[in-house]
Amino acid sequence: MKDNFLLYIPKKSKKVNWEKKQEKIVFLFYHDRLIEKVARLFVKKPRVTTLELDDIGTAVWELIDGEKNVYEIGQELKERFGEKVEPLYERLSLFLGYLNKRGWIYFSKKGDTKE
Repeated sequence: MKDNFLLYIPKKSKKVNWEKKQEKIVFLFYHDRLIEKVARLFVKKPRVTTLELDDIGTAVWELIDGEKNVYEIGQELKERFGEKVEPLYERLSLFLGYLNKRGWIYFSKKGDTKE
């Protein structure tokens, strides 16, 4: 029997740098490795690149508090955005999967103590 993904609890990784700018969540990526520093000398690459989330992505990130499960996050999104988030759980699952694949979040189940 498979676990129900909606019962998983997303948690933010301490490895990702982010901040809130003008009501949006912005991920910050620092290019400080030696090879990146050398590349910046030859290619006009900034020391920091950013990725700004849209309104819904920002809301999801803010709802990830280490307590709410995927279902509860979805319900809050539905209350806040209504039809704009449909198909809700398909979109939410894809977005959380992407964040997880990048290492920006991880999942636990009720009772897990993994940090």
